Amino acid sequence: MIRSSQDPHMKFAHFEFDPETDCLGEGPLSEVYRAVDQKLDRTVALKVLRAHAEIDPAADTRFHREAKHASKLQHPNIATVYEYGEAKNTAFIAMEYLEGRTLDVILKNKIEKDHQTPGLGYEECLNIALQITAALSQVHKGGLIHRDLKPANIMVLEDGTVKLLDFGIARSRNESSITQHGTLVGTVLYMSPEQVRGDDLDYRSDIFSFGAVLYHMMTGSLPFPGKSFPEVCMAILDGSPRRPSEVRPGLPQAFEEVLLRCLNREPEKRYATADEVENALRGLSTRRPPGAGSAVSIEGKLLLMPVSFPGQATSVCKNIGGSLRVDLAGELGRTDGLDVEVAESSTKPQDGEYDFILYSELTLNEPTAVLNLHLESFSSNGPSGPRIDDRIEQHDDDEWALQADLVRAATRTIRKRLKEMAVTPISDNQRDEARAIKLARVAHNVLLKGTSKHLMAAISSFRASQEEDPYCALAYAGMAEALVRKYLYWEGDESFLKEAREKAQRALALDKHCAEAHTSLGCSYDLTGRLPEAEREYRMAIQDDSREWRAHRLLGSIMARQGNFKSAAGYLRKAIGLKPTHIPSYDQLYSVLQRLDRYEESLEIADQGISAARAHLKEHRDDQEARLHLALLLARLSSYTEARKHVEAAMAIAPKDGFTSFFAACVYAVTGDFTDAIEQLTRARDRGLYIQGELRNRSELDVLRGLPEFLELQG
Repeated sequence: MIRSSQDPHMKFAHFEFDPETDCLGEGPLSEVYRAVDQKLDRTVALKVLRAHAEIDPAADTRFHREAKHASKLQHPNIATVYEYGEAKNTAFIAMEYLEGRTLDVILKNKIEKDHQTPGLGYEECLNIALQITAALSQVHKGGLIHRDLKPANIMVLEDGTVKLLDFGIARSRNESSITQHGTLVGTVLYMSPEQVRGDDLDYRSDIFSFGAVLYHMMTGSLPFPGKSFPEVCMAILDGSPRRPSEVRPGLPQAFEEVLLRCLNREPEKRYATADEVENALRGLSTRRPPGAGSAVSIEGKLLLMPVSFPGQATSVCKNIGGSLRVDLAGELGRTDGLDVEVAESSTKPQDGEYDFILYSELTLNEPTAVLNLHLESFSSNGPSGPRIDDRIEQHDDDEWALQADLVRAATRTIRKRLKEMAVTPISDNQRDEARAIKLARVAHNVLLKGTSKHLMAAISSFRASQEEDPYCALAYAGMAEALVRKYLYWEGDESFLKEAREKAQRALALDKHCAEAHTSLGCSYDLTGRLPEAEREYRMAIQDDSREWRAHRLLGSIMARQGNFKSAAGYLRKAIGLKPTHIPSYDQLYSVLQRLDRYEESLEIADQGISAARAHLKEHRDDQEARLHLALLLARLSSYTEARKHVEAAMAIAPKDGFTSFFAACVYAVTGDFTDAIEQLTRARDRGLYIQGELRNRSELDVLRGLPEFLELQG
């Protein structure tokens, strides 16, 4: 290596770095530096082998093998190896330079901050685990076994991307094992039993190590702890880990089953491949609760008028037409909420007797049949919209098959049209658009104050807005948001979410660029675990209106739960900039910045939130959401006395409100008043607040998870 007396940078091969400021890490056999590749002008992580001949003669072989194996693996979740070479009789590997923290550092920081529940969040764990299994799958498809899967070899970047590192002791299944002077290779804390015994390994050994890492992530505890090397080895060989739900109460049973299967001592009882583990975890992340179906329902009475035959109709055409209407009535009659009748004559019924009337014309020119459909909708005041026309054409030499094809196509088309009509408002000639928008905005501000009393007042105002202008998309979007809250406040009744989706869809039918409707729709998906759909709706809201602050805040919340704290911070900052009086955004950003180890920034945000809340409450004393999140911020900064003072004020304003009781419990949990916290959670539940989802997701409540009263609340 060459280093000038004036320049602190060291030149090694075609790389340059400062050995003091650019050192990223070191071990007994190698050092890693952030270096500049002067040939390609890019920053790399340069791993340089130490002088090793006397320490470990096999180190050079392992170093070369790491470069060979890792360079063959191209995957978004695996650190890329650019180059392997030698300079000054020393081997080096140039790798992708990654900015982030290894998982062991993340876990260590979490333990230091939270001795009660040091595990990561459920969704964050799931997100990291899915990326690890995707990387492992690629490793195994390349015929390799990693053999040293541990938190220190897993890098989490600031955007939540996970990278698998260090293939120094990886080997092909056909390759002979290399050990260090007869000792175990790898980190024993995460080893499989067969690896501890020194047996031949297959991919299932990595599955066990993955399970051990995931156990540590989720619970904050090692599955096989011990005070010494032999004690850990004996625990792996002869012991069984505590059930994860015993260490961290409240974990979903399905997740626990996946984890324990990975940790089975018998390889044949584990998942055979990383693909299988990934599929099992992905099933957990995409699982939908009962009732999470179509967002729009069809309700009303549909009358099927006789089929007409323009021109000269053959007997075959008339036979198909007569049977077609009966079959169509049977198929449509299976639609929930739709009452279907077959008209006995071609006389048009009086207005108000039916919600929908279907006319049809059939033309047959064998083997082709054309069915023209004309669908009309009605209200008590007459037609409620224009007639919708559709044309269906089918071809088949078989008369029965042709009829069946027509029925299937017509059923699909009619159901689609009925759904579209279901989200079209009733016509009203008297519209006051400006007043409707004003009422909707006032209702939204009332809704944000938080209590059930505010919710009911907001719903009343949204209805008034709709009456002023049945075409006001903002009124329907606001009603959707209110119904999402009603789901939370009324014991998780999913009918409110279904209705919320219908209102949001109606808003989008009126204005396809209604950002607030996308946000409300996304929130309804978010609450039922449909995160990809929720994220899609939030992004569409932001695309339609970059000032839609709720979409920024809620998208930031999803990013934070998935461990993408860098992106979460950006969205939450934007939300605060757009709506500086919304105090929950400050509280959430504070927690995100803490996870990014940006402590000074987090304190600044907390102070800003406290100042904003105090100023806002001077004018809006009844804003419970602002008051309770002010109390949370104060509690996080250890201003316990003032935090409790604001909680007491909130409870004096709304002593019987479930929302108030729940957030009072969060504040009490942070201040260490566990008895009061449990009491307020119980009150929130008894007053109808649906707390099950929040009990799992709210990090403030982690300190209560081991208490039997908390377990009882989880049901």
